[in-house]
Amino acid sequence: VLDHQPETEHERECHDALREAYKREDYYKGALYGMQSTAVLQEMYCKTLSSQLAAQEEKKLARKWEKLVGDGLPRLLTGDEFYRSVVDHNNAAR
Repeated sequence: VLDHQPETEHERECHDALREAYKREDYYKGALYGMQSTAVLQEMYCKTLSSQLAAQEEKKLARKWEKLVGDGLPRLLTGDEFYRSVVDHNNAAR
């Protein structure tokens, strides 16, 4: 349609309006592509954060359920050294 030379003033105005519409369409397409790429990057970032948070929580749970004495040897449960290790273990679990 735009290849045809306008013969009247009305056709010229219609051609100009059509060109402006094409320009607006190109602008909106560019804005849409920008928004889509932003959404994709945000999704990737959220997945990364989610996996990091899950790993952090697993590590915290593993630390909480960590065995206090894992070598199987008997311990004097009222000894100062064992008591300190229990206090340290409880503080680390928090």
